[in-house]
Amino acid sequence: MKSLSLVLLIFICVGCSKLSANEIKPKLFVNYFTGLESEVVMDYRSIKLNYDLTLRSERNVHFSNCKQVEETTSHDIAVSEFHLLQMLKANCIALKKYSQAKSSNVSYLQEILDKNDISNLPATAYPYVNKYDKSQRQGKTLSEYHKKFNTSLDISGAIRVETETEQMFYNVVVTGDFNEDKVQDAIIRIDWQVIDAFGKGFKLIMVTKKSADKPYEITTLN
Repeated sequence: MKSLSLVLLIFICVGCSKLSANEIKPKLFVNYFTGLESEVVMDYRSIKLNYDLTLRSERNVHFSNCKQVEETTSHDIAVSEFHLLQMLKANCIALKKYSQAKSSNVSYLQEILDKNDISNLPATAYPYVNKYDKSQRQGKTLSEYHKKFNTSLDISGAIRVETETEQMFYNVVVTGDFNEDKVQDAIIRIDWQVIDAFGKGFKLIMVTKKSADKPYEITTLN
């Protein structure tokens, strides 16, 4: 009886080690979070920031936490710095997702994470232009939709993209299981700027791929 119990215990422990070996823990890419003071992010409410913007009254406003960022609107900030508020808001959403993320057991994001290739993402993984543009992007990938779609790896690690009208940086800022299906997801912040006109901003998306033979799915987070 003791021998049988020992065999069962060994079998269970081996199974545990396999599960542990397959565990993919959430990851935060802190180099993309300008103004993040916290060295370790556990509780969203305790995250410390150190970032300043200018109010429309021309006074300075200091952000030390994400609650302050959430409570600030575009009407409060000088127009010239609105895109920076947008960046802070996107970062705080990503940080909150990270603080709630679970470990995953499998990943189908190697094309993005290992090969730095985002060409097969849905064409809607792109800054919003208008309703017509969004409707034309449905059912297409980024590389299928754009006649010009040049990519390169930036020194920061971001994927640099240039299309007919925009220059963008696709930054993988967080990975983890965000929908509790044990499959790894990625949160990407798209830093964009219009090439020949005024306009810049930040778009945050969550990328999901349920299996090797299924297409990418995206959810817009801001």
